[in-house]
Amino acid sequence: MMMDYTNSCNNVPAKTYHAKADVRLKDKQLLINGRTYQIIANEKNALDLDLMQKKYDPFLDQYDFIVGDISSEHLRLKGFYSDDERVSIDKRASTIVDYLEEYCNPNSPYFILQLMGDNTIKEIVLGRKYKHYYKYFGNQNNYFKEKKVKKIKFKSHKNYSVKISYKHNRQKKFVIRKRKG
Repeated sequence: MMMDYTNSCNNVPAKTYHAKADVRLKDKQLLINGRTYQIIANEKNALDLDLMQKKYDPFLDQYDFIVGDISSEHLRLKGFYSDDERVSIDKRASTIVDYLEEYCNPNSPYFILQLMGDNTIKEIVLGRKYKHYYKYFGNQNNYFKEKKVKKIKFKSHKNYSVKISYKHNRQKKFVIRKRKG
């Protein structure tokens, strides 16, 4: 764990939990930890290499797009996937404009970076997620056994207990009661 002593508010050291990123600018491209990003937008000269170096988290390596906005001299970074990925709508690149309008201050400086080349980290992260999805929803086997249901005729105010069995040898019991009246 590294300590960063740049918090000027209370003279209290701010904790950083990751090493500073290696950020270099060359032409219209930005190199971050050896990965090449193309600068799509840089409104009001928002891209500051020193801030980016301190704030960049390796967690953002999984995203295809990185959006950074500056509010009160603080840089906030958010990642987005390309539109062809099966992720929630708010994490797709087509919602970057909505994110800038709804969650960022009006007329605040911002920048948008796009990853150049393949993203192997994204494939690992999303691949693990899809294995979990197909384990429960992708196969065609039904979770419950099919059984014929007999119609129960109530002769009096008696209770009838019913037992249901599932595929995985679990059983549940419940009671059917006739209404009085």
